[in-house]
Amino acid sequence: MDARNSEPYRPLSGEYAQALDYVHDGLQYKARGTGKIRLLCGVAQCHANLGDSTGANRALDLAQTEREQLGTTDSVEGLFGFSVAKQHYYAGSSLIWLAGGADAERAALEASKAIALWKHEPPASRSLDDEALAHVYQGTAYLQIGNLDSATAAIRPILDLPADRQISWIKKRLGRFAAMLRRDPYRGSSAAGDLFEEIRNLGGR
Repeated sequence: MDARNSEPYRPLSGEYAQALDYVHDGLQYKARGTGKIRLLCGVAQCHANLGDSTGANRALDLAQTEREQLGTTDSVEGLFGFSVAKQHYYAGSSLIWLAGGADAERAALEASKAIALWKHEPPASRSLDDEALAHVYQGTAYLQIGNLDSATAAIRPILDLPADRQISWIKKRLGRFAAMLRRDPYRGSSAAGDLFEEIRNLGGR
């Protein structure tokens, strides 16, 4: 994983259950700092991609409890630590893979918290690529709950990024966002159509 971009790894289809086994194995071992919190967020990622809303939310709630009870610090700080902002980022990036509704509402909130926290963190703790992705996750969640205006506002800073900041993960996640604009309830919407074209034209920048 590139330390500049901690986009959680998404296994190929059918590998999520196996990934979940590995994460649970890791949870058996005690470690100082935020390691357990990171692993619990990995559990949430797996459950969400398996369509298990209850399991994903339970894991995120356990991660929050672990954060509140945290008594030791990470051996290595900065990008290799697991900050509160990154925890919210992982939560948002998990829940957008579920069906929407309350999960999407929580995903939008979690992504919003990550964005707000990163604005006030020292440079060593920030990843501009992760912050950009958090905007896309926030926008995706808003699309899932039917709020096109908020979704558009969420991704606007990303659409305005220079071409060299449009990393592959951003393009992939914007691709999913754009595909959602072509489906109900946005099918036939002129605003959704304009946004779709703007995203599609990013490839020519």
